[in-house]
Amino acid sequence: MHHVSNWIKRHQIIAFFLITFAITWGLGFSYTAIYKGEFLLAPLAFIATCGPALAGIIISAICNTQPREGAKRTYWIAFLVAWVASALVCIAHNTFINRAPLTLIIVVFTIVTVIPVAFVISMAYSRIPTVKNYLASLLSLRGVWGWALLALLWVPALILISIFINDPRWGLLFAVHQLPASGLVLIGLVVVKFLYQLFFFNATGEEAGWRGFALPRLQARTSPLIACLVLNFFWPLWHFFLWMAEGKPVYSPEYWGQAYLTHLSATVTIVWFFNRSRGNILVAGIVHAAANTAFAFFPNLDWAIYNWTAAVAALVLILVGEMWKKLPMDHAAVSQTPMDGKTIAFLQQ
Repeated sequence: MHHVSNWIKRHQIIAFFLITFAITWGLGFSYTAIYKGEFLLAPLAFIATCGPALAGIIISAICNTQPREGAKRTYWIAFLVAWVASALVCIAHNTFINRAPLTLIIVVFTIVTVIPVAFVISMAYSRIPTVKNYLASLLSLRGVWGWALLALLWVPALILISIFINDPRWGLLFAVHQLPASGLVLIGLVVVKFLYQLFFFNATGEEAGWRGFALPRLQARTSPLIACLVLNFFWPLWHFFLWMAEGKPVYSPEYWGQAYLTHLSATVTIVWFFNRSRGNILVAGIVHAAANTAFAFFPNLDWAIYNWTAAVAALVLILVGEMWKKLPMDHAAVSQTPMDGKTIAFLQQ
């Protein structure tokens, strides 16, 4: 075990991808089971989708060299608050978005199912210093409120632009008429959907890992643009079992070609916001959750036009942010964690 922990400490990037895929793909069968109606396996699917965040937490805990700090009570209070909040968001989504009946059995089952998400959130108050420092920005927008607001509006604005390009005269009006409600009811539905995406699992499961843990370590040795390419190789592939359960043509080369191209624009966008917000995980989660929320309310997009719009926007971000240049080592989105020569060689391949 000592040899394994030493290897993980020296090869954190490689270990992150291995552990992430071991968790998500190892439990990938649960996605198919749920789509077949075996809902009792939902807790396993939730653990699977938290794979990137759990990998970051595991490696951070292994790399910790400082004594535990803080009171156990503080952590457990944070866990209980996160547990209640996660359960309420999940129940609200199932009730108001999925139109599922609200029964005692569903409430109890939800309380059990959301434990992995509550665990990830509560780790921002972990007594393990490296874990706490790693996830601190998952619950904080201090000094980055402006970037959070821009992250919230970025993809919805691109969607509206693509709708206008597709039909300058009637496109936006037609799209508005396709919305499921109006006024305060629509606002309520959007808020519920956004919070659900944020909790399950855009911020807590994915961004806490891909951007919160892996990206700073990649950017310690390479430029943000190269880091985007590395992450974009793994990110779509990580979805394999979920997409297969959803009935996507995962054995089609054309499908993967399109998936990689569309995810590249998203990767550049999220990385740009993460870096501009000084490595804030919550900002990365907001831009991710806002995108999936907007897609849910505008399902009839002309995806070819939207993808071109997003690609052009990503190119603008690359140019504005000069993402081909390495960030300074004192940048908050660059990890100070040392890596050995083998890890460096892996990143430079």
